[in-house]
Amino acid sequence: MPGGYHDVRLYFANLRRPPATWYYIASLPSPVAKRFLVWTISACSIALADCLLLAQPAGIRMIVIIVVLLYTMKSVVYMECLIRDPRKLPLLRWIAFHCWIGMRPYVFAKRKDKPYDGGKLIRLGFVRLLIGIGMVTLSWLTWHWAAQWDWNPIVGRICASGFLLAGLSLIGHFGLLNIGAGLWRKAGFDCQPLFRNPFQSRSLNEFWSRRWNLAFSEMTSLGVYRPLAGLIGKNSAAFASFLFSGILHELAISLPVRQGYGMPLLYFFIHGCGIVIEHLLEKRGCPISKVPWVGRLWTIVWLVVPLPILFHPAFLKGIVWPIVGIY
Repeated sequence: MPGGYHDVRLYFANLRRPPATWYYIASLPSPVAKRFLVWTISACSIALADCLLLAQPAGIRMIVIIVVLLYTMKSVVYMECLIRDPRKLPLLRWIAFHCWIGMRPYVFAKRKDKPYDGGKLIRLGFVRLLIGIGMVTLSWLTWHWAAQWDWNPIVGRICASGFLLAGLSLIGHFGLLNIGAGLWRKAGFDCQPLFRNPFQSRSLNEFWSRRWNLAFSEMTSLGVYRPLAGLIGKNSAAFASFLFSGILHELAISLPVRQGYGMPLLYFFIHGCGIVIEHLLEKRGCPISKVPWVGRLWTIVWLVVPLPILFHPAFLKGIVWPIVGIY
């Protein structure tokens, strides 16, 4: 790798200059060295975080692992962006990029003098935040009513879990993240909402690429799909992106509870197969989105039916249920 060994030596020589280590990696001239270092340090960071938190509750381990995943993958994305576009963010703008969940670093390349309109997003975020808190409260009430009225425990847990997962999603995905996007827009940066009416999706491809967690789709596109597309083809790269998403969810869901390995990966494998089916139908002139209600029903079935594979019992028991006292 031309210049790669020299770049690696330079990196280790500069480890004594925190906190700009990750920032320095992205500045290396060799793409091979950059990719090697950023992926190696990302994997080591996750392993180190997990080892240091062995004695902590599963919920704490999950939060820390997710934070480490987020910021290591931001470094992967920024590095891939620099390989294609030599514009380098100033250090403070690079830090600002790491203070937002989104994965588009050049949103922070330029600050608009007149702030963007963020008020609507902030108001919408607060409304959904309050609804989410209400649903978490309803989950708690449902479980305690179930115990008081001698419901079947399985029925009680299913009902309470449904309210709880929906409430947590409203609080985080649709509440806090919308508020954050609105605040960044008021600060002059064109941050967009990351969850855009997902129930309007008429296909799995639309759901994953344009409506649900755009930060995650941008991350897999920039960090996995684009580097692999030229090597193994677009279809194989797209499928690999789903498998990579499954691995990240294994780290966030199964690793903290030390059980359920393989189930989140299976969920995303199933969805990768669903995307392949959609592409085949489209090639034959029968796109699943042709009839809107059919496309929406198709998408909901693929998302909801295998959901217990993603949020497996060990994860629910170790992390989710304790929030409202479900046992």
